[in-house]
This record gives sequence, C-alpha cells and structure tokens, in this order.
Amino acid sequence: MKKIKIGIIESGFGNIASVVNAIKYLNYNFEVIKRPKNLTSFSQIILPGVGSFNKAAKSLKQNGWFTAIKEFTEKGKPLFGICLGMQLMFEEGIEHGKAKGLGLFKGKCEKFKKNKKFPIPHVGFNIVKHQNTKIWKNIPNLSPFYFVHSYKISPKKNVKQSTTKHGEEFISFIERDNIYGAQFHPEKSHKIGLKLIRNFIEETY
Repeated sequence: MKKIKIGIIESGFGNIASVVNAIKYLNYNFEVIKRPKNLTSFSQIILPGVGSFNKAAKSLKQNGWFTAIKEFTEKGKPLFGICLGMQLMFEEGIEHGKAKGLGLFKGKCEKFKKNKKFPIPHVGFNIVKHQNTKIWKNIPNLSPFYFVHSYKISPKKNVKQSTTKHGEEFISFIERDNIYGAQFHPEKSHKIGLKLIRNFIEETY
C-alpha cells in the first residue's frame, strides 16, 4: 500500500514555513517541491500562498505548475489550496491587474465591498459555518479560524461552500470531489486548524 507523502508547493510567493511546521507537528512525511516533477510520488499536494494573485499566477505558470496541478487533480489526487492558494484555483483574479488562474473552479477573485465598519484587509479570527463534510469530521460548526486577506472568491456553481461574515458573507472554504480550498490559514488556527489539516490528509488518502 502506498504511504502518505505530502507535497508542499513552493513557487516563489508567500511564506510556507507555517505550513511546513504544521505538517512536521502532525508527523507526516512531506517534501517541499519547487519544480513540478515526479508528482506521482505524492499522495496529496498543498498549495499555500500569500500576496498578489497576479504575481503568484504568473509564477505558477512560468514554473510549469498550471499544467502539473491540473494533471495531478485530473488523476483524482487531492489538492488543498490555502489563502491565496485557494484563490488561484479560480478562473481569474483582478489584484494588481487581471490574471488567469488555474481554472479548477468557475468564478473569480474580487475585492471586498467598501464598508467603514469592517476594515480591509480582513485580519484575525472569524467564524466559519461549514458543511459537515468528511474534511470537517469532529470539528464543531461555527468554529474560529485565522484570516488575512483583502480579496474574496465568487464561485459560480458546483462547489460545496462554507461561509464567514465580514461586513458581507463570503466563501471561506470550498470543496468538490478531490479539490479543497481554505481562505483562512488552518496552520495558524491552533488545534482546530491542525485537525482540519489532519482530516484533509487522512480522509482523502
């Protein structure tokens, strides 16, 4: 039987140290991958990210990740996008100019509506209302997770959506088949966040 081996994508944007530390703490076998080769050796892949959609999308494409990630998921293997990594799963982002995303989900990444009572970026712990699917196993609904973002995704259809409110309701977690995305940072969300990462690894293996 094939053993669990997590691939953590490092493509020149964002700080992946907290994700690496979380996987180490959970004691799973992993590797940081900077180039998309030999992906068949990984049971699951995590795409973390912070920063600009435009810059990150260009970096992924230039380094060959667009094709590699699509091929990986088309084989039914699990992918988990975190924060900007989730946003990049969609068709388009407008941050620092329009850019094409991976297109794994229909929809785009847009900025929050202006609201003086709810500052942007949205930073800190906030409540997630989830769908009680397998990745949420033994995680109470309306649990707090840590957010840092100025943009939100607007999916069109065919995704299971968990939601959070910050001035307006937005999608904070998505899932369809073998593809998962969190707008929040589970690796910075204490025990509940670590439980979500463990569920992704164990429940999709």
